[in-house]
Amino acid sequence: MKKYLIAAFVCASWAFISNQIDQGVITYTTKVNMHKRIPSEQEEMKKMIPEFNSSQQMLIFDELTSLFKALPVDENPFDQGPGAGGQRMVMRVMMQDEIFLDRDADMVTQLREFMGKKYIIKKDANRIPWKLGQETKEVNGFLCRNATYKDENEREITAWYTEEIRLPIGPQNFYGLPGLILEVAINTDEVVITAEKIDIRALKKNELREPKGGQEISDEDYRAMVEEQMEKMGAQRGQGGFRMMIRN
Repeated sequence: MKKYLIAAFVCASWAFISNQIDQGVITYTTKVNMHKRIPSEQEEMKKMIPEFNSSQQMLIFDELTSLFKALPVDENPFDQGPGAGGQRMVMRVMMQDEIFLDRDADMVTQLREFMGKKYIIKKDANRIPWKLGQETKEVNGFLCRNATYKDENEREITAWYTEEIRLPIGPQNFYGLPGLILEVAINTDEVVITAEKIDIRALKKNELREPKGGQEISDEDYRAMVEEQMEKMGAQRGQGGFRMMIRN
């Protein structure tokens, strides 16, 4: 009987604590399978590019807002070190965008950089058509449930969220579930975003701010500008133009 009382007390205490969580910083690691993105007719490229590229981002949040942005990179994630052997293409792929979610105003502000210029895009927060699943697994010590949907680019998205932290936020543009999103898998693990560290603490002054310092542009105009420039670049290289998938 005593054991049951202790367990009930622990659960009640955690429920109280989780309801009080309203500020902190979560560190995520994004792992991209580069080989899955190489067309089958270009298999030789796999010898030049490491299979995985990893980068880190942070999600800074308070009661009503959150900001997702990249962590500084001190070293090249593709550095194979001594003994790697052979010639390998040295690359650095980082997400420089910043994504600010205001849940009270139901607005998203994005800071994007394209061809050396920064742009500010403001738009209504998307209503993501999540389908809640029944599967569970542990992520970083938290029991998580799955939710899925297919985005506008036909990517299969699987999110793992925990109801132990009842915040409807997550990495990148993934949010709107009944708990904090700790992991996202895109296109069967082509991209996996995982929470590595959860730091519940009071935020420092100006640690969480809406992105500024760029030219304001609509989402539609930004997409059109990027696609037009990509087609020009493709034509200049004699490829007859090409299309670039612009993701939210």
